[in-house]
Amino acid sequence: MRIEIISTGDEIVTGLVVDTNAAWLSALLLEQGWQVRRRATVGDNLADLKAVLAESSERAEVVLVCGGLGPTADDLTAQAAAEAFEQPLTLHPDWLATLEARYEARGIPMPASNAKQAHLPRGCEILDNPVGTACGFVVRHPASHGQSQLFFTPGVPFEFKQMVREQIVPRLKALAGEQTDTELRRFYSFGVSESALSDKLDAAPWPAGVELGYRSAMPLIELKLIGHGASAADLDAAEARLLGEIAPWLVGRGNEEPASQILALLRDQPLTLCEGESRGALLGLCHDYPQLQAHFDPQLPSELEQLKRAETGLSLTIGRAGSDGVPLLLCAHGQVMGQTLKVRHPDPDSGRRILAFAALDMLRRHLLGLPVIADYLTLTRSALRRD
Repeated sequence: MRIEIISTGDEIVTGLVVDTNAAWLSALLLEQGWQVRRRATVGDNLADLKAVLAESSERAEVVLVCGGLGPTADDLTAQAAAEAFEQPLTLHPDWLATLEARYEARGIPMPASNAKQAHLPRGCEILDNPVGTACGFVVRHPASHGQSQLFFTPGVPFEFKQMVREQIVPRLKALAGEQTDTELRRFYSFGVSESALSDKLDAAPWPAGVELGYRSAMPLIELKLIGHGASAADLDAAEARLLGEIAPWLVGRGNEEPASQILALLRDQPLTLCEGESRGALLGLCHDYPQLQAHFDPQLPSELEQLKRAETGLSLTIGRAGSDGVPLLLCAHGQVMGQTLKVRHPDPDSGRRILAFAALDMLRRHLLGLPVIADYLTLTRSALRRD
C-alpha cells in the first residue's frame, strides 16, 4: 500500500512552525507496517494545494493531508480538495448542527466564520473531531492504480493525533486487510560512528526484501531492519547478522527509548545523580524515573580519584572537565567503577549528551552483569578507577 503525506500551511514552509505532525505520523505508520513513500509540504496557496493533491492521488493509494481546515480565509484545504476532484463544496448540515450544539453547551454564540467548517467536498465521508471545530473527511478519487483515498485532518497536534489513532488507522487496517507490506525492527548503538557501522554492515547485501536503515539520534545511532514483504526467516537471519556485528555497542532495541529501557532494569531501586560538566543532560535522560534524586554541582572535581564515593545505593556522578577529559563515576552499593573520557564534538550540547549516555551505559552494563567499562570507538579513555 503506497502512502504519501501532505502537510499544509505557510507557517510550516516558512519555518515558523516545525512539522512534528508528519514525523509522528510517519513513525506511527511504520510501526503498523506501512512505510510512507513521500512527504510534501505546501503553503496556503490554492493552486499549489490543488496541484499537490492531484499529483499525490495519482501515485498513492492513500494520501494523508494535515492542516488548513480552520475557519479563516487562509484555510484552503477543503476548497482545494473540492476543486481538484470536482466535488463542489456542499453544506453538511450534521456537522453544522454539531458545531452549533458545542457552542451552545459553552454558553457562547458560534462565530459566523465557523460555518465554513461545515462546507466540505460533496460526497465526502466525515471524520469526527470530538475535541475541535474542524472535522476531518475522506475523499475517494478514481486514479490510474484503481482508487485513491485522501484523508484530511486538522493540523492542531492533539486533534490530529486523536483522529489518526481512533479513526484513520482502523480504516487503513481494514483497507490493507490482514497483510502489511512492511515490518520494522529497531536497534540502538552507542560509542560507534555511523561510518564505522556502515563499513561493517554494508559490505554484503541483505536478504531480498530486507533493507538496513541508519538514523543519527545524538548520542545514539539507530539501525532499522525494514522488511518489505520479506519472510520471517529472512528477517531473523538479517537480525542475527546485525546483532553479531553491533553487539559490543548495542544499548537497546524495539520502540522504547534506550534510556527508558535502562531505567526499567533498576526495578524501582533509588538512583542518585550528581552532574557537573553534563549540566543536566543526564537528568534529562532520567527525569521520568520516580525513584530519582539529582543535583548540579559546578565545583565537582575534574580528577577521577577525587570524586566522592557513595557507600550505599546506586549513584552516577559526572565531574568537571579537566585536561585529561571528564570523569564519570558509578557507585553501586559500595562498589566503585569510574573512567575519564575525552569527548571531541564541535557542539557543546551534543558533547554533554554523549557524557550523559556514557554514564547511563555504565549503569546498564552493571545491572546486566556486563563489564562496566566498555570499549567505545568514538571516545578516548584516559583513566580508570575501581575501588
